[in-house]
Amino acid sequence: MEKSYKIAAYLLIMLGMIHAGFTLLFFKTFNAEALWFFGIGLTYIFMGLYNLASIKVQIKSISFMAIVLNFIATVFTIAIAYILKEPQAYVALVLVIFIFISSLILRK
Repeated sequence: MEKSYKIAAYLLIMLGMIHAGFTLLFFKTFNAEALWFFGIGLTYIFMGLYNLASIKVQIKSISFMAIVLNFIATVFTIAIAYILKEPQAYVALVLVIFIFISSLILRK
């Protein structure tokens, strides 16, 4: 289970990098909407990194914070998928839910 959790975290980081990278393609001007779009990519990158750190250090408080972060991200991603109804939102939703469940199961 830990290996699939780690793979999902890496996939989330990759998704975040792709999402942030597409900001320049989708937005020709630097505005609030472009910043929000870029920020969502950064959120997934940082979430993946935090989960990898929680796997590595195995400290109870870090694991607990990862669970809280994953719960908040799950709620946020459900809202995004519900509003956007686009394939990448559903991919992110599956990854985030899997990571949340994995962090609960592997809580240390």
